[in-house]
Amino acid sequence: SQADDAKQWYQRRVRGKTKEFEERFSPLVLTTTGGVGPEMDKAMKRAAKLLEDHHGEMYNEALTAIRRRLRFCLLISTLRSLRGCRTKYSPSGLNEIDFNL
Repeated sequence: SQADDAKQWYQRRVRGKTKEFEERFSPLVLTTTGGVGPEMDKAMKRAAKLLEDHHGEMYNEALTAIRRRLRFCLLISTLRSLRGCRTKYSPSGLNEIDFNL
């Protein structure tokens, strides 16, 4: 099935990256179609749980906001790599984000 193929693909990518970097980190695998590997899924869920515990945000809203923010960050990064940056980049802090959109 497609789900099994995707899981196998993620596992191959994780094994390849782990071997390449001698197991010094956990690779956060993303696909261009929006899929995430198991380590990335765990990392996003952990971040959402922390936001829920420390800031009183609802878990599902925090997870949605994290995914949305990641998509835009990747889009901006891609656009900058293709056309170059024309202005000075200054990232906004996590404290300024309103998760209850």
